Amino acid sequence: MAQEKGQTDSIWTREMIVHPSDLEVGNFVVRLDIPWIDTPFPLQGVLIDSESTKEWFEDHCEWVVIDFERSDTPPPRPRVNRPRESGKTEEPFRPSTDLRHPINALRGDRIDKDSVGVALRAYNLLDGQARQLIRGFAQKGTVEVKTAERVVAELAGYLQQNLAAMVWLTRIKERDDYTAQHSINSAILALGLAHALEWSPDQIERAGLAALLHDVGNVEIDTSILNKPDLLNEEEYRHVKTHTVKGYELLSKRDEVDEVVALAALEHHERTDGKGYPYGKQAADINPVSRLISIVDVYDAVTSQRSYRPARSHHDALGVLWRGRSHKFDRNMVETFIHFLGWVAPGTLVRLSNGELAIVEETNIVHGFYPVVRKLVQGAAGYRPGERVDLAELRDDDGNPLIHIEEVLPDGVPGINVKAMLVSVLD
Repeated sequence: MAQEKGQTDSIWTREMIVHPSDLEVGNFVVRLDIPWIDTPFPLQGVLIDSESTKEWFEDHCEWVVIDFERSDTPPPRPRVNRPRESGKTEEPFRPSTDLRHPINALRGDRIDKDSVGVALRAYNLLDGQARQLIRGFAQKGTVEVKTAERVVAELAGYLQQNLAAMVWLTRIKERDDYTAQHSINSAILALGLAHALEWSPDQIERAGLAALLHDVGNVEIDTSILNKPDLLNEEEYRHVKTHTVKGYELLSKRDEVDEVVALAALEHHERTDGKGYPYGKQAADINPVSRLISIVDVYDAVTSQRSYRPARSHHDALGVLWRGRSHKFDRNMVETFIHFLGWVAPGTLVRLSNGELAIVEETNIVHGFYPVVRKLVQGAAGYRPGERVDLAELRDDDGNPLIHIEEVLPDGVPGINVKAMLVSVLD
């Protein structure tokens, strides 16, 4: 690596993701959650020079990125949020700028031949075990707890050494077996988020196990309804919602299943404002592990193609979570998750400002919005991997970036096989 993990001259000390309402006149905006082409502003960014400019962002964006070095104002002090109804003041989110902190674990995590090889073997093995678990639920109505615990323990071990490659593999959305694939992807993301939150090793593995098993109740749901290509009617939706209670009943009957794991199956659709299901619990009554699972569950579901809608992008999923922070999800967990994955995560498909497609391979430690990417070359049989480029190093004589990410695209674009692109690193 070009820079040691302990150094703090990171992108997060100079640039910050904020809600447009937090913008001030004098801030310089360099990134958005929508393509620049959909704005009236230049691709190089825009100085907030008036309230009307700020209002445009408030009307059109869910979040923006400020570059403090190019702003006419110093870094803003974190806003103190209004007291909750309980009377407690919500502490503003202050992510650590220490690159050794778990929340920054993906910053500069290098994908190489060794890490990719281990990650691919691990994912294939664990994915197969996850599918076996789901089949066991469906056929016997019981859970092989030891198998599930072994899957999570192995996942936790692989993540420590191959985090970027494992996160990349969660972008695989190509198989029909959604429940198994969603379970293993959710477990990877839950382990990463729990680590970023600095939970203890036991708590981290418990969160991973809860994520792996949170949707087991779906085995008792009519598959014709789960796979229905149209919107569900009221009766069908009521039936689908019972998967939470059914999952809890399946898990809680086994003495060796931790109550927290069973609760996650029951509570992962509860909301912090009390408007979730099945019981409409308030935030204080929802177990922390359940609150964590609700976040990774939504993220992976939004970025996956379903029978009733196409996959949405990494940015779309972050936007869903950002809009729902506090009233749907745990605010601190959402903001930790967004910071952990970053503006672009390994494996994210992007369109560059020169029109080319690329896949993000590594997030640059210092220039987080100019990652290392693998350009994609279109051929007769689809796209194949091309040149590997560090966008942070492509600059003109004045030091300005020559190419930037124009748009973040959904997973599963026709002709692009994410797994095959990762395999190409082995060549």
